[in-house]
Amino acid sequence: MAQRRTAPEDRAPDRLGFGTATARKRIRPHQWPASRTYWILLILFVELQIADILTTNHALALPGVWELNPLMAMSQAKFGAAWWVPKLAVAAYLCLAATLVRRHWPIIFAVSVSGLAVLGNISHF
Repeated sequence: MAQRRTAPEDRAPDRLGFGTATARKRIRPHQWPASRTYWILLILFVELQIADILTTNHALALPGVWELNPLMAMSQAKFGAAWWVPKLAVAAYLCLAATLVRRHWPIIFAVSVSGLAVLGNISHF
């Protein structure tokens, strides 16, 4: 009958602190919110939200242009000229929530959608 031999370090206690159990505790996952790319994307998202507000106001002043987003159309109907306040509140919430998410794709998606909205508004000028 063949017996399986294990390496002595598998069962030996970790005396120097370099074993796999200790190393796993010390390795931290990549901190996405602290990265430079994250902050650049977050600042770009905020700037695109402000650009969206400005270009939407300019585009809506033109005849024959209306808001395609039903939530923003409802906000414009209820709040009038201050329709952008709930939009910025949601953007601020998304910025806060994005700092808690460790994945890259949500902020990249938000920047992409915001950029497309601004381009859509600019196309009406």
